[in-house]
Formats: sequence, C-alpha cells, structure tokens
Amino acid sequence: METLSIQWQPAQAAFIALLNALAEIADPVYLVGGVVRDLLLQRTDKLNDLDVIVSRDANVAARRAADRLGWAYYPLDADRDVARLVFTASSTPLVCDVAGMRGGDLETDLQARDFTVNAMALRWRHNCATELLDPVGGHSDLEARVLRRVTPWSLAEDPVRLLRGVRLAIQLGFDIEEATLVQMLRLGDALRLVSAERVRDELWKMLALSEPDKALEMLREFRFLHTVLPEVAQMEDVAQSAPHDADVYHHTLRAIRHAAALYGWIVGERGIDHTPAGAELAAALTPYLGRLRQVLLEIVAAERRLVDWLVWFALWHDAGKPATRSIEQAPDGSPRYRFLGHEEVGARLARQRMEALKFSRHEIALLQAVIRMHMRPHHLHTAFRNGPLSRRACYRFFRDASQSIYGNAAHAEVGIATVLLALADYQAIFAESPPPEWSAYVRHAVELIQFGLGPGGLECVRKPLVDGRLLMHYFKLEPGRQVGELLEQLREAQAAGEITTPEEGLALAAELLAGSR
Repeated sequence: METLSIQWQPAQAAFIALLNALAEIADPVYLVGGVVRDLLLQRTDKLNDLDVIVSRDANVAARRAADRLGWAYYPLDADRDVARLVFTASSTPLVCDVAGMRGGDLETDLQARDFTVNAMALRWRHNCATELLDPVGGHSDLEARVLRRVTPWSLAEDPVRLLRGVRLAIQLGFDIEEATLVQMLRLGDALRLVSAERVRDELWKMLALSEPDKALEMLREFRFLHTVLPEVAQMEDVAQSAPHDADVYHHTLRAIRHAAALYGWIVGERGIDHTPAGAELAAALTPYLGRLRQVLLEIVAAERRLVDWLVWFALWHDAGKPATRSIEQAPDGSPRYRFLGHEEVGARLARQRMEALKFSRHEIALLQAVIRMHMRPHHLHTAFRNGPLSRRACYRFFRDASQSIYGNAAHAEVGIATVLLALADYQAIFAESPPPEWSAYVRHAVELIQFGLGPGGLECVRKPLVDGRLLMHYFKLEPGRQVGELLEQLREAQAAGEITTPEEGLALAAELLAGSR
C-alpha cells in the first residue's frame, strides 16, 4: 500500500471537533471517498460533507460523538453499520457519514470501492489528517486524469456505479480507462436492478453538475438513458419544424445547458455573460436577482431547492412531443410537424417517471405545473409583440401557473420558474446567439418577473379590496360558486388596475351581478 505524508484539516471548526471526538472514541479514524479525491485535486473550497470509516461499532461511536458536540444523529443502515451526523448551527449544513470498515480492515474496505480515485484514505490524528493511504493506485490515476474500476467485479457488484462513473467522468473531466469503459457498456441492463431511490440520487447529482447536458449525452451514448429515463431517450430523432433546427432531444440538451447557466448565475457560482444573449439577459435580470434568490432558494423537499429544479424543468418540458407529433404538408410540399397537447402529455409522463423515482408529491406537482405552462410565455410574447404585456395577462399567467398547487390564489414561485424555463427554451430553439427578437422576449420576461416579484404586482392582489364576507353582506348572497367567481373577477380587475378602492370594487360587483341576471 502506497503511503504519503500529508497535512490537512477542513476549514470548518465543527468538522475538526467532530473528527477529534471520533478519534478519541474509535481510533483509528480515516477519511475516505470524495473528500480525499477532491483534496488532492485542490477542490475542497466548498466542502460540506465527509465520509469517515472506523474499525467497528460506527453507530455507537457516531452517537457518542453527536451527543458530545450537539450534532444530530441518524442511523442510516444498522446492518452495514452506517450512521449520518448533521450539524445545522452553521451557514451551510454539514454532513458526516460514519461507517464501519468492510471486511474488518482498511485495505479490504478500500478494495471494495468503485473507482480507484475514490479508494484512498486519510488517517486522522489530533486536529489534522497526517497520512494518505493508497492501496490501488488512485493517486497516480488522479494525476493521469483517468477513471478506473478498482477490481474487475467492482461495477457488477453494485450497478449504480455505472451512473456514478458517468457523473465522475463529467464532473472531473477524466477519461474512462478502456477496460472500465468496455465493462460499463456491457453492464447497462443491470441498472434495472438498482433501487429507484439510488437511481434518483445519482441522476440528481449528475444533473446538478455545471455541464448536465454532457452527462445526459453520455448516458445516451452508453445506452443507459433508455433504462433510467426512457421518455427522454424517445425524444431522439423526433424532427421539428422551423424555427427549430434540431430534433427534440438535441433541443432539450440545449435547453438544459441554458437552464444550467441560469442556475449558476442565480446561486452565484458563475456568470451568464459569456454569450451575447447571456450578457443581455444578465443585464436585464440583475435588478431582480435578490428577489429571485428569495423565491428560488426556498426548499421544495428533501433539501432540494426550487432553483435546483431548473435543469429538470428543461429536461422534461418537451417530453410529450414524441407521443403527440403529427405531420402536415406545408404549401411548399415540405413536412410540417405539430405537437398539439404536448404540454399535458409531457406533464403526465413526467409524473409517472418521477413517481417511479420516488420524488415527493409536491415536487412532482411543481414539475407538472411548470411543464403545463411552459408555452405560455412564448404565446404572450407573440400576442404582445408590438408592446408591453397587459397587467391582466400577467395576473392570469401567475394565477394559472399556481392554480394546480394553490387553487385560485396566485403565487409567484411557479410562474417565476416557468419564466426562467421559457428563457432557456427560447434560446434553445436557435443555434445563434442572441436568437431573433431576443431583446423583446427578454423585455416581456422581465415584465412578468416584475409583476410577480415587484411592488404593485401580485402583492396587491394578496390584499383584496373586497372579500367574500363583504360581498355576501352587501348583496345578500349565500356562500357558493357565485361568490367565488365574483371574487376572482374582482381580483383580476384589481390586478389590472381597473379598481383601486373597495367602493369601486362593490360598484363593479353590482354591474357583474346585474349582467348575470
């Protein structure tokens, strides 16, 4: 086993205290997996999770350390002796998984791992890691930028490692070693044996990369896509009419690329101004960045934020096109493709797949709502090509976007997510940057965002001038559908600026009631 001297400690004091406590309770303690790899690649600036192994009784050691330091303790797998510790008293939650050594010793444990670059360990002593242990040549593979299986049976033992291999190749920019590559191509059908939750987690990590389109394309090239996301695989070779210049699958790859760029800009990881279209978009959206972050950094479920879903919205937005394509003949004799109802079909397909992958009901409902609405910003742009969007149109957009989740109450988040998807989708229609009418399209998108997040937009409707109780009292109405419909008409008129006082609201209600008799 190759051994190298090293001196390293995490930047977070809470991690140092935890590792010291574990070493006092269950020495020796080793850091393993991604943290070791990323340390050698000098990529630990955003470290917020650790994998640690101890010789035995990992759950006992983890619980004692958690009790001593105030970390939350969760037994992940009692049979395999794995525990998770979570520390939330920091700006970013810290996570440490603690496991017992497989096989009872360090070398056996590392030999059982997936890829050599993940099969190194750091020995932790008081306050720092002091020694790198490398039994399978992971350090040299890191230097050569090669992804290599640990043993000939590493991938077959746990087929989810096929997806992990794709993710790591894209994430690290490494070449896959030839024997590893051949085996990955042969084992694709074994992905059917992997639990839905583990497939979901690998896909989530993969599509969170800075280049998720490349990861998706590698899944297709390795013939994994038809197993894990068959609806996406079916998009390939589904031709589209102008102005599209790519089939549905390659258009989706472009949309994913643009959605990932928006994600990176919103969370502050990278800019979007490296293209003419991106530069114009950044300039237009920057005044709203703070408010966009307030909405998009909210947790949807299981630590997954709304902003994290942007790439998934792009992935699924045209999933209904293969099933809805019809062909007509254009006047010049060329084929014209139509996809009537693809939004609804796509929403249904997405629900079925996401349920199979064990996403939460709320996440699935959110995804479906965005898919159903993704064409609306395009239609609004066409309808108002020569001027600004009307306030009524903006209100109806946000109301309809959130209706399936929140009922008639208009909320901003679904509409804002839909606008951002539409910006990615519109760019993906065209190869050139900026695309045609880009300035006007961005202007309309900003008008929607302004209405959703700015003063005098949606917020004014949240405080209705006339409520149901006043309506029923003033007009001697009984509770029921009539009151609900009347309230919605008043909300729309208030959003449009047609009524500004309760008196004006009651006067309009009187007119509406008179007209309905």
